Amino acid sequence: MGDIRKMQEPPEIAPEPSPEITPEMLRDVLNLLESKGMIHYTAGGAYIPTESGWKLLMEVTPEKEEIIAYGHPEIRATSNSMIKIVKGSTVKDESTIGVKADKACKDLSEKFKTSAKSAKKIEILIEAEGEEDKIVGYCSPALKLTNKEEIVIRKDSSIDSGTIAILADKAASELNRDLIEKLRNPNAKIKITLEIKS
Repeated sequence: MGDIRKMQEPPEIAPEPSPEITPEMLRDVLNLLESKGMIHYTAGGAYIPTESGWKLLMEVTPEKEEIIAYGHPEIRATSNSMIKIVKGSTVKDESTIGVKADKACKDLSEKFKTSAKSAKKIEILIEAEGEEDKIVGYCSPALKLTNKEEIVIRKDSSIDSGTIAILADKAASELNRDLIEKLRNPNAKIKITLEIKS
């Protein structure tokens, strides 16, 4: 009998590592789905189309958080890119509109954080001494919400540990100036209401 040669098995090929999922990647995918009518936000959730109809992609639970902060004579509120509320007693920069806050991102409830990462929009109401203003921003699955010192509302789409909203319709410089005048009083009590919207 002739030699029986053992069939060689093909060499194992290590799978290529999956690319890192970045905040920009998640944002772009969600924006693309929405622009093509492939994701629909409604009360209670976000839906995608399937052959058998709309299917729930992720639940969106309305949640609300209230934060109490205080004014400071050095508040300028001239930033064109963001709004910031801090737990410390000093004004960090031109975006700061409240100090001595009783909560930072890390202190928000887990239910609120979950909703913020699965919802479409967030409304932020700022009230002090009879004046108020409202900001509407967008949520993102990429929100970290781990910062221990501040809460940040951004007009751009960048995300760090303190970001609670992106693509907001206002920065500090665009807030009601009568409200900002009140916020320069160190005795002014500021109420910030964060409300998740589907």
